[in-house]
Amino acid sequence: MAAYEIKFRDARELAEALKALGADMRSLPFFDNRREIRSVYITDVDVRAANVIKQEMLSRGGDAAVHAHAVDCGVTESDVILFGTVKQISFLADKLETMPWWGFPDTVKVLREALASFSKKPATIDLPSGSSLAFGGRTLLMSIINLSDDSFHSESRTYGNVDVAVARAVEHAKDGADILDLGAESTRPGAARISESEEIGRIMPVIREIRKILPLMPISVDTTREKVAKTALEAGADIINDISGLTFEPGIARAVADHNAMLVIMHMRGTPETMGSMCIYSNLLKEINDFFDEKIRTAISSGVDRAKIILDPGVGFAKDYSQNLFLLRHLESFRIHSKPILIGASRKGSVGKATDSPDTAGRLEGTLAVSALCAWAGVDIIRVHDTKENKKAVMMAEAIRNADYA
Repeated sequence: MAAYEIKFRDARELAEALKALGADMRSLPFFDNRREIRSVYITDVDVRAANVIKQEMLSRGGDAAVHAHAVDCGVTESDVILFGTVKQISFLADKLETMPWWGFPDTVKVLREALASFSKKPATIDLPSGSSLAFGGRTLLMSIINLSDDSFHSESRTYGNVDVAVARAVEHAKDGADILDLGAESTRPGAARISESEEIGRIMPVIREIRKILPLMPISVDTTREKVAKTALEAGADIINDISGLTFEPGIARAVADHNAMLVIMHMRGTPETMGSMCIYSNLLKEINDFFDEKIRTAISSGVDRAKIILDPGVGFAKDYSQNLFLLRHLESFRIHSKPILIGASRKGSVGKATDSPDTAGRLEGTLAVSALCAWAGVDIIRVHDTKENKKAVMMAEAIRNADYA
């Protein structure tokens, strides 16, 4: 006789294990609902509701952490952490739905959103260029082409040379890029802005030349300016990657909607020049998700297709070293919106600090570790400088994640 712990990562692996031991396969849904204990953090709950939630979870075999003074109503509100299976949390939502007081309707709403986000549904999104992107399967690679002359990673700069940029696009495509991300303005910490006309002048000829050679390659343009976004989309771009998350020029959303394109909403504070001084949060994950809620509403109200919104928590943007690592450790927290997640950590300062690599040239190995972690976690897109190397790291992580039950 032997005993060992085993974690079933998904219903497919659990089904293979049940089949191997000869279980009745009709039991799969029953066991799948009990396969994993989920932790759900809910903020700003009426203390009376928090006490009810705890008792309801306990009655179903789960639990809930609440403020120490919730029991005697020594506080008016409490954050709540639920610990339970999908089935237990679903039962809780059903029970609370019968109680129209103490803010329970809002609690039920966020619980339903959490339950929906637990299952990742495959989706294929059509792009303006005639190509498409498939989400919910493997991790996609967004390959960086810097058209600026002062990007933080000097080896990625093309210095405005169209031929060099196009050659790099072809190389990225050959090495396995799923998306090309063109940026004409550096957003490294402390970077100053260039003029709108200069940004357009750097981007437009490169888009046109890439389209001639790679007509169906998805192209993303990294910009915070409405006019640049509109001009880029007219020239053949498919995605606008707005590092300000519609904060600088919200009209970008209308330009994206008018071209039926995709929009990346990234979280940041301040500007690249000031963001380093804006890293104080009371609850980092909550504040980023609140930001996403607001900006998703802005995008949709401007006409952006809700299925064409991508979220980027903004590693390195108004976050310090510990906060960046914390984000990467808790990528699951951004699934609540049921949108594709993009992570851009390639060769950034946090990678350098963690691996004792002050020069960006020495940060490849650390970047590959982050990429493997993201692939394991099911991140939808990673933004990288080194396509070939990151492609192989992702392939290895996904091979392990998707291995057959033995």
